[in-house]
Amino acid sequence: MKFTENSVLLVDDEKQVLYALNRVIRPLQCKVFMADSAAVALDILKTHHIDIVISDMRMPVIAGEQFLQQVAEQWPDVERVALTGFADSSAIMAAINQGKVSRFMLKPWNDDELLNTIENAFLLSAGKRKASILQRMTREKNTQLQQLNRTLEQRVQQRTEQLRQMNTSLQASYRAVVNMLSNLSMRRMGVKTSRENQQFTPLMRETAVACGIEGEALKDLMTAWQFRHLGKLSFSDSLLQVPYLSMTAEQQKQFHTHPLLAQASCLPVKPLHAAGQILRQHREYLDGTGYPSRLKADQISLSAQILCAVNDYVELISGHYAVKPQGHIEALRYLRDRAASRYSQDVVAQMKEVLEALSSLGEALNDAELTSNDLIPGMTLSRDLFSPSGILLLGAGQVLNETLIERIREMEYNLEEVFQFFIQR
Repeated sequence: MKFTENSVLLVDDEKQVLYALNRVIRPLQCKVFMADSAAVALDILKTHHIDIVISDMRMPVIAGEQFLQQVAEQWPDVERVALTGFADSSAIMAAINQGKVSRFMLKPWNDDELLNTIENAFLLSAGKRKASILQRMTREKNTQLQQLNRTLEQRVQQRTEQLRQMNTSLQASYRAVVNMLSNLSMRRMGVKTSRENQQFTPLMRETAVACGIEGEALKDLMTAWQFRHLGKLSFSDSLLQVPYLSMTAEQQKQFHTHPLLAQASCLPVKPLHAAGQILRQHREYLDGTGYPSRLKADQISLSAQILCAVNDYVELISGHYAVKPQGHIEALRYLRDRAASRYSQDVVAQMKEVLEALSSLGEALNDAELTSNDLIPGMTLSRDLFSPSGILLLGAGQVLNETLIERIREMEYNLEEVFQFFIQR
């Protein structure tokens, strides 16, 4: 096979080695560049397209592993092969860790092995070029689709405006108030809470329907769900940033007023009165330990009981209740076992079934909290992995392998910290 469009860069301070390598490569009919130092090689890379670099490890001034590391940083798509006459394990590790070498070969090399390595590099480069072309075509198609979407959005907006003009002024005022208060409360609680609100809204709606809530009652409950943070708008940032269990008694006393404040905010708008009543009760527990009025059992409406259970589930897994967020399993266990007297177990059972259904569709979080000792290759992170000091280590969706697990355990040991892992079930 001819590779006239491909190129290889040979780097060695011994010119006879360069000539010998060149003779072996000649049958491939590719472009060959030769450099007797790393500095010359870097200049060639700046001015020519190179598919593969084959570099000696022991060179003066700039060692092979240092040169390959620069290549990896500046030209990551270039394949890198290390060549040495010494079976030096430290050099091998340096090349792998610093140079990100894809192949390591010893002198004297095997001609067939060398040719096969270069051919594979050329084929890989061709595949990358094709992928780049496909990506460009995809971007162009996406641009066209976005233009079509913008046109469609304009038509939808025009139609929506026509429908809005047909509605009564009371209905328009009601929607304006709902949107204003919902958006205001979400922004006040921050981006994280806003994202959670969008993620868990289907859970709230489907749980309510499963418990027999429908029609206007469902509309009122969903409005209460949107406004559940409304009473916290006047709280200070320092109070909102503290998990509930970490608050002082004085802070909790102030925090316990938010259901009353939420209801008071709804009083000026008559269509919001029912939602305001739900908000007043949504922090009450069946055993009388809730707030602000310590209501019990039948004194609490079913809608408020549903909002209470779903809200507490969200607070548990998001880290707003305790310092550390809990996994899906741990949060449900808390609602069913550790604090079972607080919640309607019929509601919790319906919520569990809804969670399982949404999880099967990929529309709900379904994870478990594990320690690093419980991790096994093939597990997938359901949430971003942060160190206790707040550094992002791995992103959600990362599939764990033996190397990652080993590095994570080493980091825990070296930092003397315990990481919190959430794994998809």
